[in-house]
Amino acid sequence: MTPAPKTSLAVTALLVGCVSIAPLQGHLLQDQDAAGSLLASYDPNFGPPRPQATAARPATPRTESASATPLPARVFAPFAPKVTTHRDERFFYVESDGLPDHRLMVGITAWQQQVPLPQAYTGENAWRIPLKPRPAALPLSAKDHFFRGAIAIAANGVPIFNPIKNDGHTDTFLAGELDEFGGHAGRADDYHYHIAPLHLQEQVGPGLPVAYALDGYPIYGLAEPDGKPAQDLDALNGHATAPLGYHYHASKTYPYLNGGFHGEVTEREGQVDPQPRAKPVRPAQKPLRGATITGFTRASTGNFELQYRLDGKTLVVRYAIKPDGSTRFEPDPNSAARSPASEPPPPREAPPSANQPAPARQPWLKVHAKEMDTDGDGTLTREELASETKKVFSGYDHDGDHRLTTAEYAGSGPGVRSAMGGFLRQHAKEVDADGDGVILPAELDATAGRMFTKTDLNHDGRLAPDELTLPPGYQATPPGQETSSRPPRP
Repeated sequence: MTPAPKTSLAVTALLVGCVSIAPLQGHLLQDQDAAGSLLASYDPNFGPPRPQATAARPATPRTESASATPLPARVFAPFAPKVTTHRDERFFYVESDGLPDHRLMVGITAWQQQVPLPQAYTGENAWRIPLKPRPAALPLSAKDHFFRGAIAIAANGVPIFNPIKNDGHTDTFLAGELDEFGGHAGRADDYHYHIAPLHLQEQVGPGLPVAYALDGYPIYGLAEPDGKPAQDLDALNGHATAPLGYHYHASKTYPYLNGGFHGEVTEREGQVDPQPRAKPVRPAQKPLRGATITGFTRASTGNFELQYRLDGKTLVVRYAIKPDGSTRFEPDPNSAARSPASEPPPPREAPPSANQPAPARQPWLKVHAKEMDTDGDGTLTREELASETKKVFSGYDHDGDHRLTTAEYAGSGPGVRSAMGGFLRQHAKEVDADGDGVILPAELDATAGRMFTKTDLNHDGRLAPDELTLPPGYQATPPGQETSSRPPRP
């Protein structure tokens, strides 16, 4: 990655060298009219309005006109220096810590006990946007793809995920999982939005996008730059106009932002690849039923406090970022629930004795690839594996609610008497990524996808015979007769 020219930095300084006061912030989907104009009203249930200001910076001599500055640079400029950018010949890069300046988490009624922590979206882990996006030969819909990871990056450096959560059918906004600005903290304590950040329109300007999709196309607000409402949007919430070319728009109902990708992207394990990684500092937490987040404060010293109501009591989670970058949690001694800080670490398998070699683990996918190779051509494709997981899930899902309970996967059903059916039963706890006792389609798909990616050495989406060759000393086991002393691992 090469640094941006100094002339671009000068323009950035001019663009942000003024103070702007945001309007009164209310519920995200209630503070704008049909044309995208912000309304000066707010919902008192989410606390008093808080003006937001961009700090003034000294201007430097202009060396190139604003119109000559690439559009992405103008979009992210109002949030400098907290958000920094640069570009090379192919990509525009965005660096941030992923934490916006507005209040966080307040209003969430379905809480996973995750809290917002800063993330190192910098250097090789920065967000990247294609400078010259290309239309895809086969656009992919977010209704069926990209249930993991981000699909866009907001102008303030906050990633935006699919509005549908990783179970493949739950609308996070309608489920009460999002705060007053449309975001929440994920399983890695990474804050992100799930709907379009319309509250940023005032800061970026009415004629500029509020975000960029990861395929390189911009996401505008509810209106066109000339103030007219966006019309004739396609299934992905986008369209092409003479002044702008193809672009997406925000909407107040699903899909809320880009409903997939008009442009070329690579999907791997259910997400756009490559993209930055969040760094978890503790095991993922569990849902806390009945809790409502009512407050969130943070100090410049790196101290955070999240308040929530549960069973008529106000409870608090306090945590801090220590000087060495680690995180310290201070649980509320009066909490009726287990604090995120008190979650025990996951059990670790004891190391083998020095005099006794560890038993070999069977490469499950290689052992059973032939059974899932439906066309018998000697190779296993991602599509064939996905078809197998779908068949098995449907076979166990007796009530058709897209959720497998222990009673369901411990039983039997059509299509589950197979290698994958046995794998699901034996490794249910590993497949159940969030540990809530229920297996979702996305969790089974993700487990199968990890096995495939690990085996697909040349990353061509096909497991050829040479990739499926068992290592010396391994012997394939017939379906249902896996070694009892150590079951196959993903």
